[in-house]
Amino acid sequence: MRRTVAVVLIGFGVFFLAVAPLMRTWVSSSLMKTPLTYYSETVNVAEGATYFNIEEVELVENATLEAHSTIRADVASSTDEVVVWDQFTWLKDADTDFGITSTSRRAGHDRVTGQAVDCCDSMVNEESTVQSGQLWKFPFFTEQRDYDFFETTVKEIVPMEFKGVEDVEGVEAYRFEQVVDGEVVGERTLPRSVAGLEGDGDVTGDEVFSITRTYWIEPTTGSPLKVSEDQNRVVVVDGEEVLTILDAELVFDDTSVQNALANSEQGRTVLPLIHTTIPLAALIIGAGFTAIGVILFLTGRSRDHHN
Repeated sequence: MRRTVAVVLIGFGVFFLAVAPLMRTWVSSSLMKTPLTYYSETVNVAEGATYFNIEEVELVENATLEAHSTIRADVASSTDEVVVWDQFTWLKDADTDFGITSTSRRAGHDRVTGQAVDCCDSMVNEESTVQSGQLWKFPFFTEQRDYDFFETTVKEIVPMEFKGVEDVEGVEAYRFEQVVDGEVVGERTLPRSVAGLEGDGDVTGDEVFSITRTYWIEPTTGSPLKVSEDQNRVVVVDGEEVLTILDAELVFDDTSVQNALANSEQGRTVLPLIHTTIPLAALIIGAGFTAIGVILFLTGRSRDHHN
């Protein structure tokens, strides 16, 4: 009887020891993938912003701006390993409904790591653009370290630096910050009068772009719970700023934050169980059953031998 119990316990122990790595690898990895049907709408709001109204040819100050962004997964172009996202963003004056800018983007990224994959006619503002590093999101189980992150205006990697752990509506988030400081991204030709310069005719200056982009990342899913973009665009002629094109700090509105929290809820509760808690428990139970079974088996043999 003792040997029978020992064999049963050892069998259970081996079973749980086999389940532990299976849960952590195969089951966990099958769930740690960005959905192929992903869709989101977010709104960033800026109070007290300044922008240049090109239609009225005037500087608008103390404005309220809204950046409406839509991301949709292209299911037909995606695969089991790579998801392709199309993004469109529309920036407008919330009071007058004047459209300030629109931007578009397309790229493929790894469904687990969030890193760019060179495929699928990737582009920024309809211009073919090879993108690299992290694109929209961070890896599942994001680490407390810096990450290479693609910046779409300068069209190159600009590091996202880990800045600490903060709370977003009661949920732990990792705060990352990306800074671009005074990069020339093009040229602007303006009437000299608009630029505040003497004389007639036009003047051409550099368009200089700066941004401090902050992401609050839910670390289990790697998804942003909140995003802030403090950006500035000016025209510089002969080393002097002559016109502000845009000066605004755009931050997720409350609805966008609540939607991000709701979308990450299942992942941040289920994945730690499958990836860590259950495998660890199975390992402990398996080791315990196996150890007890071996002890019973050996003591049973010892008793038989003495008898």
